[in-house]
Amino acid sequence: MKSSIKHFLSLSVWCFFQVQAFAQLPYDTALIAAKLKEGAHSVIRENKTEVEILSPDKAVYRTKQAVTILDDKASAELSFYAETNKFYLLEQVEIRVFDARGNLLKKYNKKDLMSQATNDAFVEDGKAYFLKIIPPASYPLTVETDCEMRLKGILNVPSYNLTGPFQSVQHSLYTLIYPGSMKIDWKAYGIDLVPVTKEKDGIRTLIMEVNNWPAQPYEESAGPASKQFPYVLFHTNNFKYDDYPGDMSSWNSLGLWLYKLNESTNDLSEANKAEIQKLVAGISKKEDQVKILYSYLQQNFRYVSIQLGIGGLKSFPADFVHEKKWGDCKGLSNYLYACLKSLNIKSHVACINAGFDQPPVDPAFSYSSFNHVILCVPMEKDTIWLECTSQFNDFGHLGDFTENRNALLYKETGGVLVRTPASKAEDNVFRMQTTVILNEDGSGTMEGVLHSTGSFKYDMVGLAMEKNDVQKEFLIKRVGFVTPDEYSLNFSDKKQTPYKTTVEMSLEKVPDFMAGSKMFIKPRMYQIWSESLPPATKRVNDYIFESPVVKTDTTRYIIPEGFVVESLPPTLEIKCTYGSYQCKYWYEENIRTIFSTASVLLTRNRIPPEKYQETREFIEKLKVAEGKKLIIKKI
Repeated sequence: MKSSIKHFLSLSVWCFFQVQAFAQLPYDTALIAAKLKEGAHSVIRENKTEVEILSPDKAVYRTKQAVTILDDKASAELSFYAETNKFYLLEQVEIRVFDARGNLLKKYNKKDLMSQATNDAFVEDGKAYFLKIIPPASYPLTVETDCEMRLKGILNVPSYNLTGPFQSVQHSLYTLIYPGSMKIDWKAYGIDLVPVTKEKDGIRTLIMEVNNWPAQPYEESAGPASKQFPYVLFHTNNFKYDDYPGDMSSWNSLGLWLYKLNESTNDLSEANKAEIQKLVAGISKKEDQVKILYSYLQQNFRYVSIQLGIGGLKSFPADFVHEKKWGDCKGLSNYLYACLKSLNIKSHVACINAGFDQPPVDPAFSYSSFNHVILCVPMEKDTIWLECTSQFNDFGHLGDFTENRNALLYKETGGVLVRTPASKAEDNVFRMQTTVILNEDGSGTMEGVLHSTGSFKYDMVGLAMEKNDVQKEFLIKRVGFVTPDEYSLNFSDKKQTPYKTTVEMSLEKVPDFMAGSKMFIKPRMYQIWSESLPPATKRVNDYIFESPVVKTDTTRYIIPEGFVVESLPPTLEIKCTYGSYQCKYWYEENIRTIFSTASVLLTRNRIPPEKYQETREFIEKLKVAEGKKLIIKKI
């Protein structure tokens, strides 16, 4: 009997440990559904975000996220980064790493993080915390992060960002807790979400939940990744930021808050006003006065990329900028506003989201996502837009950095969204004329003259300020010239439009290749069009070029004596809805010169998905045509 009991107990213990051995832990990758692995490099196993708003200027932001990294293409998930300042305080963080079976491998907390001050001589209290987990020998691997931050001042309620490129979601939960006295609205982008709302004892709770969301690919040249994947924005009618109360329930109320915030910064002293008035003495036309002051700003002030004032929203006083001769985007824009104000010229400082691939802000939902400030000067017949951080932008021309965007003008009556001008192809011209003298051994010299306007001009003016090695790299990688043995660049005055750039090169080898008595020469000494569009069976987002453009080229090849033309590519014309390309070749025997001409026109920089494949095929045909060779041979 005792032997039977002993045997039974031994068997029970053995079974217990066997069950434990085969039990699946929460982060065991075997628990991930097959459909969540399709097209995914990582899977969000659990994402719990809780935002608890205690008052209009205090909140607690808690996140718990577990991400399974399936392969090294999602290795960015091995990094933790949090930037803090006096408005955002990192209270605690804990990071845990699990193997494919879900066993704990490593654990980190706040004291294990690296930290670095992000402040400089002008900004205080900034600090970045970061951690880079050593990549494993093999994947999958799961990283779980618990983080808590305290917000001292609430401008934007933290958004709900569901996922990223090639990343699926097993479970995601967003909870927003706030006083019933506050009104919070929300808007979802890229997903249909209906939140559950509750209220108890004067406290409201809003809950959004998503399960089993499949991975989506990242589309190249479609704007920021954060805008390609589902997210939800929130705004409130009652916030306080650095003791400045405000209302973001409309663009008008947000603009009014910004106006009042900066109202005390945009008056010049009497002495400084007198200096400004001297600059325009004898000039009666307002537009000419604006032009003189913009030129004065460009020539005498420098742009410093800093975040001054409350969270980068309140400018330094105009007198400070006048005396120091520097400022960030809002400081310089506010300063020019003050200068014009001293002359009784009305203008409006305007917030905008800058970057050629940035989408315009949503007119139907107010949210402070701006990253730049410019100036709007209404005139009787037209409106002048000024990029105050640029030392070489043409007067009244914004460029692809801020064109065709919704700018928020803040006025004494409130904010107004206004569309900035969109450039046309003829505003961005690249016109190259080149002469190549070819020697019998294939060596040669080249002289090219480039006349540029708009975005091309700004590229070349910027290039003129760079060192020789940067200029050479630009010519080879961006413009597409072959590596020269010797070269020189000469630039005209930056005020000149079109802007003239002269390129001279000596080359050991001009032809692409030589075979026997023949030379095979490309149509141009550079690539008139270098961009290729990625294949896509079904495009979802716009494809974004930097700007609409016109590019033209005339190249003359002077061939050596004793050589004749064997063949030239045919004249060709290709068109699509938003573009066209023409090329033509001919030989004038009396001057031993081959003429090669080409032009490319792109009338629109944002290509809608339904026109993407057509545009891609157009570009591919263009590149094939540009790959044809001029063939000459020795007789």
